[in-house]
Amino acid sequence: MELSTYQLPAQLSTYAAEVDWLYYVIFWISVAFFVGIVGVMGYFVVRYRSKPGVRAKKTGHSNTLEVAWTVLPLILLIVLFHWGFQSYVRGSVAPSSSLDIRVRGAQWLWEFRHPNGMEELNEVTLPVGTPIRFIMSSGDVLHSFFVPDFRVKQDVVPGRYSTLWFEATKTGKVQAYCTEYCGAPEGATGNVGHSAMLATLNIVDEETYEKFLEKGPAAPEGLSEAEWGKELVEKSGCRTCHGVDGASQMPAPNFKGLYMREEKMTSGKTIVADENYIRESILQPQAKIVSGYENLLMPPYKFGEAQLDAIIAYIKELSQE
Repeated sequence: MELSTYQLPAQLSTYAAEVDWLYYVIFWISVAFFVGIVGVMGYFVVRYRSKPGVRAKKTGHSNTLEVAWTVLPLILLIVLFHWGFQSYVRGSVAPSSSLDIRVRGAQWLWEFRHPNGMEELNEVTLPVGTPIRFIMSSGDVLHSFFVPDFRVKQDVVPGRYSTLWFEATKTGKVQAYCTEYCGAPEGATGNVGHSAMLATLNIVDEETYEKFLEKGPAAPEGLSEAEWGKELVEKSGCRTCHGVDGASQMPAPNFKGLYMREEKMTSGKTIVADENYIRESILQPQAKIVSGYENLLMPPYKFGEAQLDAIIAYIKELSQE
């Protein structure tokens, strides 16, 4: 990854350098005006300071000076506006060759869907050197998708689509954030909810991306099935509402001891939390609701079969401790 610029994060998209150039133009113009104005003020304070026996003269008036300090800054502002608007248009209109990725924000996760239907949660694999257009929507409240290293940010609004585009220039991992306060689960403490609504953009070469589309997400090397399940639980924001220690008072049922535990549903029935129940609760969380948790609106998660197996293996492991 490239080192950060003088004041800003690393430039990792084709658009970043353009944004930074305009920022630094405005910054140094502001510095020049600040130094000039304060310098002149300082000179006048010293040059025309009060002296014993000297009476101050009445200040004069200059129409030329007033016109100059009104018109010249106005011309500068018009030029800066023109540059800024041109940059805004280029950053708003995606190239026709862009790869479209559907993005859905929900409390408190990001869901990404590739053109072939493959879905990822809180991370997305993307090719370097290819224009990417995110077509975004919200499943609940207002969110905002922000990638500092790419210099792109766009609100994700319920009931409508919004878009942003970028073209990554280097491979590696890039962090994305939600920059619109979107709440936290009732009763939760610590770094959860909005503050933990993060996403990782895995930028890879074109060949790696094509292989990814063919095979889908795979367990990281060196991790057992249960360890991968733990990683998926952490990345998908499950810990926002579910505890794993058997003791914490969380908004949703605790995972520790969950496997094969009898749970009373809001329907009055008692169900054993076996593999089928856990699988259904992940994919269709509103199908069977545990009594006492009626007010928790868990969104549906779309995992692949291998990922579901890994999460179930992790929950089983927690129940054996």
